[in-house]
Amino acid sequence: MAADQTIGDLPDRVVAGNEKPVYRGGEYIFVVLYRALRVEDNAVIESAIAHAAVLDLPILVYSELDEAAPYASDRLYYFALGAFRELVIALRQQNISCVQTLKRAAEEEEDLFPALIEKSAAIYTDEEPTHWDKARLKRLLDFAHQTVFLVDASRLVPLRVLPEKLRTTPAFRKAHGELRERYAALRKEASESLTYELITQSTEISLPTDHNFADYSDDELITLLADCNINHEFSISAEHPPTTTELTARIKTLQENILAKYKWIRNNPALEYSTSQLSPYLHFGMVSPHQLLAKINEADVPKTYTWKFRDEFLTWREWSHYQVFYNSEIHQFTGLPKSAQKTLLAHATDELPELTSREDIISGNTPDATWNAAQKEWLNTGWLHNNLRMYWAKQILRFTPTPESAWELACYINDYISLDGRDPATYASLQWAFGNAKPGYGEKEIYGWVAPKSDRAILKRKGMKDWIAARNEPEE
Repeated sequence: MAADQTIGDLPDRVVAGNEKPVYRGGEYIFVVLYRALRVEDNAVIESAIAHAAVLDLPILVYSELDEAAPYASDRLYYFALGAFRELVIALRQQNISCVQTLKRAAEEEEDLFPALIEKSAAIYTDEEPTHWDKARLKRLLDFAHQTVFLVDASRLVPLRVLPEKLRTTPAFRKAHGELRERYAALRKEASESLTYELITQSTEISLPTDHNFADYSDDELITLLADCNINHEFSISAEHPPTTTELTARIKTLQENILAKYKWIRNNPALEYSTSQLSPYLHFGMVSPHQLLAKINEADVPKTYTWKFRDEFLTWREWSHYQVFYNSEIHQFTGLPKSAQKTLLAHATDELPELTSREDIISGNTPDATWNAAQKEWLNTGWLHNNLRMYWAKQILRFTPTPESAWELACYINDYISLDGRDPATYASLQWAFGNAKPGYGEKEIYGWVAPKSDRAILKRKGMKDWIAARNEPEE
C-alpha cells in the first residue's frame, strides 16, 4: 500500500492487487471505476487523490462497458450508462478528466484500455467480490505493468478487518456491529480530508480520446444501445431511471414515508411505500452505504423505529458481501452447503407435476399465479420486492427438471433481467432459498430438507390479491 494513504479508513480499505512497482514515468493516476459510480464518499477516488498529491500528478477516471459481456442488455446497459453520465457530470465540476466508453466487439474498434494503462503511474479500482467483478479485474491486471490498488468502497466496514470464518448471521452481526461507529467516523475523516483541492489538474493529459457520456441525452443513449450487438429482449426500465434526481427522491421518500413504518409494512409489495427500491443505485454505486446511513440518521424518526431497516441494510447486505468474498463458487450450485446439495440431489428424481418449459418460466406462465405475477413484475420492470423474491426463488425448484437446472435458471434471471442482479446480496438470497439456512421441519418431496415456502401469508396481505391479478392480466 502507498505510504501516504494513512488518513481515516484508507489503510484498511486499500490493498495492492499485484506486485508491480509504481511507474515513475506515468502521466497520471488512473482510476478505474466499475461499480463505485459516484464522486462523493468514494474511497477509490480519495485514495487516488492521496497518491496523486504526493506525486504531483493529475487524476484520470475511466469506466467502460463491454458489448461482449454475457449479461449485456438494453436494460442493464442503459442504467449503467445513465450512472456513467451522472458520474462524469459531477467530475467535470471538480475539473477531473474522465474517459468512458462502450467497448464494441468489432475488430476495427481500438481498445482504449491498454493505451490508457500504459501511461499510468498507478491504478486504483473498486474491489468487488463476485465472479463478474473478478473477471473485469483480471483484464485490468493482465494489462497493468504498474501497481494496481484495490479499494473496498462498497461496504460500511471493510471486509478484510472482519474476522475470518464467521459462520452465522448472529456472529457476523456482533463482529460487524462492534466496528460500525468506528468506520463511520474514519470514513468521514477521509472524505473531509482528501478533497479535490489537494491535486492540480493543470497538467495536460495526452489521451487517445476524451469521450464520455456527459452530453448524451436519454434518446442518444437509447440509439447507441440499439446499434449494439447486445440482448435487446430485456427492455429499458421506465420505473427505475438512473439519475441523481431519482436517487435523491427515493432517499427523501425513505426518510419521510418508509423508515417510521418499515418494520410493519416491509413484507407487503402491494403497499406503495413498503421498500426504498434503492438496490439498483447501491449496486451501481451511485450512493454509498455511508451516505445512505447518514440520510437515515438525519431523518426525524426515532432509532427504535429505524432499527429494522438498519439491520436489513447494514447486517444482511454486508453479510452477503462477506459470504461472497470467502466463497468464490457462491454463484454455482456447487457453492451451496454440502447438506443442501445432498438433500436436493436425493430428491432430483421426485415427480414434478408442475414441470414447465424454460420459455414459459421466463415469461411467467407457470401453474402458480403468485409466482407468475412476481416473474412478470421482474421481467417488465427489472426490480422485484424482496419478500416476493424469497417466494419466487423457492418455487422455481417445482418447475425445473433438476435442482441444478433450477439454480442455473434462477441465476440467469437474476443476472440478466434484474437491475440489482450480479450482486452479493442477490446471490446470498438465492443461496438462502436453496438451503443455506436452517433445515425444514420435515423432509418434503422435491425439496428434501430444504424448507419450502407457501404463498398463504402473501395472499393475506392487504391489496396483494389485486396486485397479483393486475400483473397476470393478458397484455393487449
